[in-house]
Amino acid sequence: MLFAGLNCMVLAYAPDEWTNTHIGPWSAFHHGFDFSGFDQVTYIVITQWRPLYTHLRHPALMYMMWPFAQLNDILKEAYGINFSIYIVAVVWTLLSTLSWVTLYKIFRKVQMMTVTESLLLNFFFYSFAYVMLATFAPDHMLLSMTVMLLMLYLSGKAMKQGKQLATWKVLLLYLFGTGISTTNGIKIWLVDAACRLRKGRVWAFVKHSLLYIIPTMIVAALYIHQEHNANVEEERYQKRIEAKAMRKDSVGYKKDVAEREKKLAARVSKQLVDNPLFEFTDNTIPLMPTLVENIYGEGLQLHEDYLLRDANIIGERPVIVKYTNRYNYIVEALILLLFFCGVVVGCRQRFLWMCMMPFLFDMLLHVGLRFALTDVYIMTAHWAFVIPVAVAYLVKKLRRFVFAYRIIIMLLVCMTVSLLTWNLRLIIIHFL
Repeated sequence: MLFAGLNCMVLAYAPDEWTNTHIGPWSAFHHGFDFSGFDQVTYIVITQWRPLYTHLRHPALMYMMWPFAQLNDILKEAYGINFSIYIVAVVWTLLSTLSWVTLYKIFRKVQMMTVTESLLLNFFFYSFAYVMLATFAPDHMLLSMTVMLLMLYLSGKAMKQGKQLATWKVLLLYLFGTGISTTNGIKIWLVDAACRLRKGRVWAFVKHSLLYIIPTMIVAALYIHQEHNANVEEERYQKRIEAKAMRKDSVGYKKDVAEREKKLAARVSKQLVDNPLFEFTDNTIPLMPTLVENIYGEGLQLHEDYLLRDANIIGERPVIVKYTNRYNYIVEALILLLFFCGVVVGCRQRFLWMCMMPFLFDMLLHVGLRFALTDVYIMTAHWAFVIPVAVAYLVKKLRRFVFAYRIIIMLLVCMTVSLLTWNLRLIIIHFL
């Protein structure tokens, strides 16, 4: 009900413009979509199936959207309106519920938490700002989070039973995960390594890893097919649009092109390395304020100032925004303290290190390589599940100490209610 309500809230944002078949999808969603840095590309791809995702980072995501684009074409022809926003709302509600159930099963079946503790930790996780936003933002974050939680649950459950996760399941998750985002493939392999690698089994894992070639080749084939077919057609389409714009207003069009090239040059000058693979790196953003205000700040608690503005658009939002209330910094410090204590208490648990692998990789990506630092908080759903997993080990440890156990449960309840109230209030203000 919560996820359905959040998705319905988006439907009420600009339904007349977004469902109008007489408005071009790019115009409708590009100008009517105002959502913190999340992309509106999925709406456009389902409206008009085109290779608009960055195919180097999302090599098969376009093909995953094909059935929904076909469904939208059928509904569009029958009812005369664009159903893309409704299709995304239904699919995202189902996926959000699947991710909720999967995380709940991690607590119950793998970490052996009680029903009450599992529900509390679930609500705690989904009260994080950009986890909540990912459940209805039409971007790939929810898809990636769902695949990673499934990988962790299935691996953890198999490990609990003294078995290894079936190879076909690992390779299937790797195929879908890598197709959604190439970094997911690396994280799935790291989780698999944390699960399988033990003393004396290194060579066995090396041989097992060779099987990853099969899904990698499938993803590579989809990438090459997209590069030599869909992308070629897209380039022709773009040239027709450019020619039409030139005929309509050549002076204005040339001015727009010059401005785009100037912005691109400015962005390239800030990259860590002048290479397409490092396209969204930025070596000018200070790390400590980013950690405090964005990664562990905005990702968990929304800022009231510049609410859900896009830092990639000049003048919309500064990269670093400070909280106006000390209360937010106290909550952030408590979350990090609980996380740290949970890691210390559970440091001998193999499952915790399986969950730490995606987190550590993302920190290397964002903090070490400075990837996507301008709006790094939108990636929170990729790694933040490690926080409640670590806290679960702390809660289990304190069961023997009744007073301390009651204190941490009350603290979690208060923080969850506080985060839900704070983030939901600001989200509702923005959308309604």
